[in-house]
Amino acid sequence: MKAGRPSRTAQFVALGRALADAGLSHVPGFSDPTARVFLNDRGKRSLAKTERMAADGRRGMTFEGARRMADLLALRTTTIDGAVRQAIAGGARQLVILGAGYDGRAWRLAELEGVKVFEVDHPSTQGDKRARVAALPPPRGIVSFVPIDFERETLDTVLARAGHDKALPTCWIWEGVVMYLTHDAMRATLASIAARSARGSTLIVNYHTMHRGWLAGLIFRLIGEPQISTWSPDEMAADLRSAGFVVSEDSGMLDWNTRFARGEAKVHRGSYMRVVVAQNRHRGFIVP
Repeated sequence: MKAGRPSRTAQFVALGRALADAGLSHVPGFSDPTARVFLNDRGKRSLAKTERMAADGRRGMTFEGARRMADLLALRTTTIDGAVRQAIAGGARQLVILGAGYDGRAWRLAELEGVKVFEVDHPSTQGDKRARVAALPPPRGIVSFVPIDFERETLDTVLARAGHDKALPTCWIWEGVVMYLTHDAMRATLASIAARSARGSTLIVNYHTMHRGWLAGLIFRLIGEPQISTWSPDEMAADLRSAGFVVSEDSGMLDWNTRFARGEAKVHRGSYMRVVVAQNRHRGFIVP
């Protein structure tokens, strides 16, 4: 993302969730009322236009494209929500969201009541988000906004300063981020995560197995947020294992479609999207 400007990718994600919240996805009962609040003016116009098309019964290419976007984000969000709920039920006492963007989980997940939530992100995106949260009800989680300048600060430093307790089990969400990092940068951050993960911590990583189609790739490159890296499930498992995390589940878009949308969503073009869930079994344990 460009300095001084909120992430456009984060806005696209918020729009996808808002479209799903408006009823466009095939995921029954999907709800994320926070997404609409986080939209910029352009996003609000796009949402309103799509809602009018739905009300009028218009089903052209624009509407179908919006519906696919809603499905992709609803399925990914629902998958990660489930992993977060399991981590909290399993004893995690803190939630760290890396590259939080316009994530609304601290406001909408009942399981986060009283849980410390640390939202780590670039100051430009985070500043825009903080200006919008006043329109939301009080969060369920105890939210700390943690801005980070990766050129001057480390993840360990900013989290310690924000009050994250590395002696307590933590649930980590790394959604929509690692594909924009080099493998070396991802592994460096993973090492920092491991160093602050007590036994029983859970790491949830959203990653891609291949690059987006050429048109989507071009669009993201033009806005200054190109996808850089991909992983196979085996490669991702190896990186996680080297940091002491053991994979408990690795699933993809087609799995989520079957599980949450009865296979009705047209998401084959998003089959490269995956989410891996892993646990830290031993504090400081590194597998050679």
